[in-house]
Amino acid sequence: MRVADLLSHGQENAVPLRHLIMVTGADGRTIREKIAAERLAGGPILSNNSTGYFLPGNKGERERFVRSMRNRAQEIERAAEAVENACAEGEW
Repeated sequence: MRVADLLSHGQENAVPLRHLIMVTGADGRTIREKIAAERLAGGPILSNNSTGYFLPGNKGERERFVRSMRNRAQEIERAAEAVENACAEGEW
């Protein structure tokens, strides 16, 4: 079973993780891993922090998700560089 098969199009139809846990019987970590695998295989599963998971209902939703993911990636990279630089300077 694919997680995408349990989702509908549009943010207004988003499904929270707790609902996916209840429907599938899988734990949250397993569901998030399945979502990551489906995304890497080309499944356009979108999400946000407030409503849950959904399929794109329009181009704007897809663009907002992509922008959010890229911003998160940049924040993670900056944090990694800051720690790496602090350790290289002998602060730890």
